[in-house]
Amino acid sequence: MVVIIYDDRFLRHYSEGYSHPESPSRLVNALESLRTHNILQKFKVVSVDKPNYELPHEVHDRAYVNYVKELSSKGFNYIDGDTYVNSYTYEVATLALTASLKGYELREAYDKPVFVLVRPPGHHAGIHGSALGAPTLGFCIFNNVAVLAKHLINIGFKKVLIVDIDAHHGNGTQEIFMEEPRVIHVDLHQRGIYPGTGSIFEVGLGEAEGTKINIPLPGGSGDNTYKEVFDELLDPLICSIKPDYILISAGYDAHYSDPLTGLKLSSLTYYLYFKRLLNLSSKLCGKRLIAVLEGGYSEGLTKGLPNSIAALAESEPYVIESESLGVSAKNVISEVKKVISKYWGIN
Repeated sequence: MVVIIYDDRFLRHYSEGYSHPESPSRLVNALESLRTHNILQKFKVVSVDKPNYELPHEVHDRAYVNYVKELSSKGFNYIDGDTYVNSYTYEVATLALTASLKGYELREAYDKPVFVLVRPPGHHAGIHGSALGAPTLGFCIFNNVAVLAKHLINIGFKKVLIVDIDAHHGNGTQEIFMEEPRVIHVDLHQRGIYPGTGSIFEVGLGEAEGTKINIPLPGGSGDNTYKEVFDELLDPLICSIKPDYILISAGYDAHYSDPLTGLKLSSLTYYLYFKRLLNLSSKLCGKRLIAVLEGGYSEGLTKGLPNSIAALAESEPYVIESESLGVSAKNVISEVKKVISKYWGIN
């Protein structure tokens, strides 16, 4: 079984004319795909109660939270050139944080992996809003996975691993935990696109040095590229880390259909990554695994999400696509290993 967290109120965050890429249609289409594959009928779907308005302050400063609240109260507006709010945004973004935290409660209650199906996404939202010098918030409001990770370390988990597979670097998550050694942030992303961060030399500060691990992949990377990365880098790295909890920032914009990126994964890679991360969580931390939705603006979400759920349910993939062949990642893998080998003992 897999537990899925979803609430219809996530659809209330929308732009005028619904023309923005980060629109309610993302979840509407995703839910329809899950129904088509009989997933919503088969697995437990849980909604959220009222938003916990204290949660944004766990990872964001008060001035930023108040700014979002005030701007949202005025109706539709843009925070920056990429990111909008409407009159529901403050409530909906806080509800997404509440849902992410509920992921922990349900994972422990049912002893099953959880997928938190939320919007707006969160991994670009840093302490003060836009993070690490990025020009915008990249469609994000509050950082969902960061609030969940913060809760886990607050209640005593010593090593929380976040694996971010969104095509864009999770600069907000990295910034929030830049000096926190208990949160190990591993981020696969396309090199050279928004937000422009995520160099292999960004490894964390102070006691957290070595716990921020970036894997910037070239445009054109495909299924074979990502498999190579898992085989040669992620598997030995995660086994070395020995996390107490595994969180996935689950972005689906690395799919070949996505209009905002230049990667070309098929839905098979989402099945492979979730299956192997679930296996590692079983081996290392009692299957403590929670995934939180990030980006995905085309067929990646409708094809990749069902396969992610299938992997978490330990069943066969629902969607079969031809394997996409891309460039080799050997050079990137070698460079990353050189940087992080002194911290984690992998060669």
